[in-house]
Amino acid sequence: MSGGITVDAGFAVDPDQLDAVAAQLAGVAATVAGVGAVAVLTAADPVLPLSAPLAPVTAGRVAGDLARIVAGGVSAPAVAAQVLALAGRLEVTSLRYRVGDETADAVVALARRVVAQAVVDAAPELAGTAGAVVAADVLFRLQEVEHHVVVAAVAQAVEGDVDLGVLAATAAEEVGKVDDRVLVDLRGAGTLLAAHPDVVRELAALTPDLARAAGLTGVEDVADVAGLLTSAGAVTPLFRETPVRVTPQTVPRAVPSRPPRGFAEVLDGVAHQSTGYTAAAGTVGGRLSAAGEPAPGGIRLERVTHADGTVAWIVEVPGTQDWTPLPGSTSTPMDLTTNLRAVAGEPTATGTAVVDALRQAGVRPDEPVMLAGHSQGGLTAASLAADPAVVAEFHVTHVLTAGSPTDGLPAAPGIRTVSLEHNGDLVPALDGTDAAGSEDRTVVRRDVSDQEGVREDPLAAHGWSGYLRTAALADASDDPALRAFRESGSAFFDAPGARVDVFDYTAERVP
Repeated sequence: MSGGITVDAGFAVDPDQLDAVAAQLAGVAATVAGVGAVAVLTAADPVLPLSAPLAPVTAGRVAGDLARIVAGGVSAPAVAAQVLALAGRLEVTSLRYRVGDETADAVVALARRVVAQAVVDAAPELAGTAGAVVAADVLFRLQEVEHHVVVAAVAQAVEGDVDLGVLAATAAEEVGKVDDRVLVDLRGAGTLLAAHPDVVRELAALTPDLARAAGLTGVEDVADVAGLLTSAGAVTPLFRETPVRVTPQTVPRAVPSRPPRGFAEVLDGVAHQSTGYTAAAGTVGGRLSAAGEPAPGGIRLERVTHADGTVAWIVEVPGTQDWTPLPGSTSTPMDLTTNLRAVAGEPTATGTAVVDALRQAGVRPDEPVMLAGHSQGGLTAASLAADPAVVAEFHVTHVLTAGSPTDGLPAAPGIRTVSLEHNGDLVPALDGTDAAGSEDRTVVRRDVSDQEGVREDPLAAHGWSGYLRTAALADASDDPALRAFRESGSAFFDAPGARVDVFDYTAERVP
């Protein structure tokens, strides 16, 4: 002490403050990352160029701003990555102060190894992702894993020793959450599109024009665009069709107590084959017992036998279960390749699997068949009903679809079809064609925008709970077309003395 003053030549750092600032930066990064998806869809909105003549200066400024947000060095994903990198450096500095350089370096090396492997695993999917913003967001979320591992290490250091084994488990868990975090980022885009569902249909309808503008010939509609994409399978692994193997399941899931009594119970049977669906609270009408989530690739046939010995079959096909453009990367044929091939009017692995299941179950040519499905499953059902070879081999009489883009398919003459579609459900709009009823096809529409769950997450308009409710309303309706479907399809529904047997199959792609 000299002259009443105190001199401290040390430089003190508070790790807690570093952690707090890093957490704030990580929150900012996550928010910025979510902006990208909304911006790219806003830029693609066909209304923008139409409104430009009304305010050309503003339109030009908006276009420039959107371009900077969507792509380039100052794009939303790029800025988010930079901010998150800064947060990571602060956290690593905090960790060094707490446990020393050697342990901190080990933690960082562990986190980077996990992220590097995750990037390698995701590379085929990212290469085939339709939107660069989505791919960038996935990479950002993978980078975020490293940050979370370092944060977990800091928390361990505060409590005691750093455990690399526990951190490895944390890293694996964080990688598993990446897809969910990307979905949250895209919910902003879902909100925009659900508010303007016609934009999806218009964008889909515009794709042939965009393809022709790029110099591609022979592209007249969405089916041609889908066919153009699937043709890549001839020279690349993308969308390449594969054989399919159909295996009977020895132990059926959720055996029904009786035949279905209407639309809702048929769709409830479809739901039980869908990945992500569990009926922990029971099922429509109590017909099916509670069941856990099914394995991918499930197809169920219900054989309804009436008291007079007549037999009818219901085929239940789930929707898309994998979105990778590489059909060999997962076993299920309910994937993006099947979606594109079905829209293009080409044979699909899922369609082949359904036909194989019908043959294995011993369905006779004179026994009526109802094809039912949700999303891709409905697209498969409608495609099979429009296939002359299929209807020549099997007596397909009825089709029931929910949330499926089937409007571009030719109606199968003489086969009664009911299509359930929700206003705001983006999937049925992907065919670029307005749904239209006909003598054989009835379209049931319902606005679910004010329903609980959909208000918070517009993507829920495609979900099961809403479509099962819509099907129940169709069951209760006195509309002549719906009544005609039920009456003509009485062979599929419950009646005194009727019983039901199930035939469950697993469909797998064969590399």
